[in-house]
Amino acid sequence: MRKNLRLTEIQLLIVPAMLPVIGMLMVILVPRQQVNWDAKDLWMTFVFFGLLIAAHLTLTFTLPRSDQMLLPLVSGLTAFGLIMSQRLETVRTGNIASRQVIWIGLSYLVFIGVVIGLRNVMRLKRYKYTFLVIGLALTGGAAVAGTEVNGARLWFNLGFFSFQPGELLKVCLVIFLAGYLDDKRDLLQAPFKIFGIPFPPLPYLLPMVAMWAISMGLLFFQKDLGPAQLFFGVFLIMLYVASGRAWYVLAGITAFGLASFLAYQEFNHVQTRIIAWTNPWPEGQDRAYQIVQALFGFAQGGVFGKGLGYGAPNSIPEVHTDYVFAAIGEEMGLAGTLGIIALYVLLIYRCFHIALQARNGFYQFLSIGLASLLGLQTFIIIGGVTKLIPLTGMTLPFISYGGSSLLVNFAIAGILIRISAESNPAGGDRS
Repeated sequence: MRKNLRLTEIQLLIVPAMLPVIGMLMVILVPRQQVNWDAKDLWMTFVFFGLLIAAHLTLTFTLPRSDQMLLPLVSGLTAFGLIMSQRLETVRTGNIASRQVIWIGLSYLVFIGVVIGLRNVMRLKRYKYTFLVIGLALTGGAAVAGTEVNGARLWFNLGFFSFQPGELLKVCLVIFLAGYLDDKRDLLQAPFKIFGIPFPPLPYLLPMVAMWAISMGLLFFQKDLGPAQLFFGVFLIMLYVASGRAWYVLAGITAFGLASFLAYQEFNHVQTRIIAWTNPWPEGQDRAYQIVQALFGFAQGGVFGKGLGYGAPNSIPEVHTDYVFAAIGEEMGLAGTLGIIALYVLLIYRCFHIALQARNGFYQFLSIGLASLLGLQTFIIIGGVTKLIPLTGMTLPFISYGGSSLLVNFAIAGILIRISAESNPAGGDRS
C-alpha cells in the first residue's frame, strides 16, 4: 500500500489548494474590506479543494504509478483561472466565477472519467477515422449553422450554454494523425525523389494534403485564423517527428503562408487584426482598442503588478477570455506573467517526458500531438496579447473563462495520465 502512495503529487497539490484561498481573500478584501466567514464568499475554494482530493484519490487507487506532476501543474493553472474569474466578476456583468467553478467541476469529472473509463489508450487508434469524421462534422456544422462572433462562426448556441466544436476537433485530429503516422512512419522516412526533391509515396501524400485543406477550410469558411494556425502547426510538428524531413515542414509553412495572404486579401476582420498587430496606435480608439489597452495594462503592471483588485481590467472588452493574460500582467506584473509561463513550460516539458517514456509509436505521437496542442495554443494567445504575433480568438488553456476549452483540456490531461500509466511496466491499471 505504501508503494502506491503518490507522495510527490500530494505535496505539489498543496500550492494549488492554497492559491484560491489566498487569491479569493485578496480579491474580496480590496473592494469590501471584510470577508463573510460563513463560507458564502469562500465556497468556491472548498469546492476546488474537494475536486483536488477526488482527482488525487482516483489516481491513487486506479493509476498509482502514473505521472505525479501533471495533475499539480494543471491544477495550479486552473487555480489561477478561478482567481481571475472571481476578480473579473467585479468589473463585468454576469456570474463569471460561479459559472467557471461549475465548468471546473465538470472538467475534473471528465478527467476522472477518462482516467477510469479509458482502459486502453490503444483503442483510440482503432477508431482514428471515426474521430476524424465526428470532429469534421461538428466543425462543419458550426461553420454552416453556428453563431457568428467577431466575424467567425465557431459556436453552437444551445441556449443554456455555448459549445465550440473546434475544441473537440483538435483532439480528434491529433488522434487521427497519431494513428496514421504510426502506421505509415517507415514510408515517410524512405521517400523517393522527383527532380532531386524528396517525396513520400504519392498515395500517402493524400492525408497530408487533406490536413492542409482542413486548416484552410477552417480559415476561409469559419473566418478564423487561430484554429488554422493551431491545427496546421501541430500537423507539421507531428510530421517532422515521424519523418525527420525538414523539407516537409518548410513546404507546409510556405503553403500556409500563401493561404494566409489570400485570407488577408479576402476577409476584412483578418485585415483588421494584421493592422492592429503592425501599428495599433493610430487605431487605438477603434479597431485596435483592445490590444492598445492590453499594452497599457502590461506597462502599468511593471515588475510586481498593481496588486489583485487594484488594476483596471474593465478597460478591455474581452478581458475574461482572450485577454486574461493582460489582466494578470497588470495586477501581478512581470513576475506573475513569468510565473504563469513557467508553469506552462513545465507542463509542456512533462508532456514530452511522457512521450519519451511511451512504450510504442502511437503513444509517442499522441503525447507529442497533445503536448503541441497545449504549447502552440499558449504561444498563440500569449504572443497575440503581447503583440508578438497577430491576435486570434483563442483561450489561454486552463485559465481563460469558458467551458468547451476547459473540458477538452482536462480530457487531454486524462489521456496523458493514462499513457504515462500504461507506459510504466511497474504499475498502473494493466487492463
